[in-house]
Amino acid sequence: MELLTETDYEYTGLGVFVSFEPLYVSEKYKSTIPNLILNGVTLKSSELNLGAECTLFFINGVIDFLEIWSVDGEYPRHELYDYVLKQEWKDSPQLKIEKKNNKTPQS
Repeated sequence: MELLTETDYEYTGLGVFVSFEPLYVSEKYKSTIPNLILNGVTLKSSELNLGAECTLFFINGVIDFLEIWSVDGEYPRHELYDYVLKQEWKDSPQLKIEKKNNKTPQS
C-alpha cells in the first residue's frame, strides 16, 4: 500500500469502489499477470452485520481498484470507522490491514 495512493471512493449502498494510482511503478512490485483479478480478501467491521468480500483489479500488473461488497447487501455511504481487511485465499500469507477507531458514526 505504500506504493499506492487512493484517488476516489464510489459508495453504492451495497459496497464501495476504491480507485488507486501508483506513486511510482516498479517492475519489482508489478504482477506478472497484467490484468489480474484477485479474490479471497475479506473485510470485517463493527459497522457490517456479516462482513464484506473484496476483489482487487490490476491493469498492466498494477493495482487499479478494489471492489468491496457487503455480504448482507447493506454498506454505509462513508469510510468505515474500523475494519480488518485480510487475505483469505488458499496458501495466502494471511496478511491483514487493520484500522481501529473509537469514534462512532454521527447522525
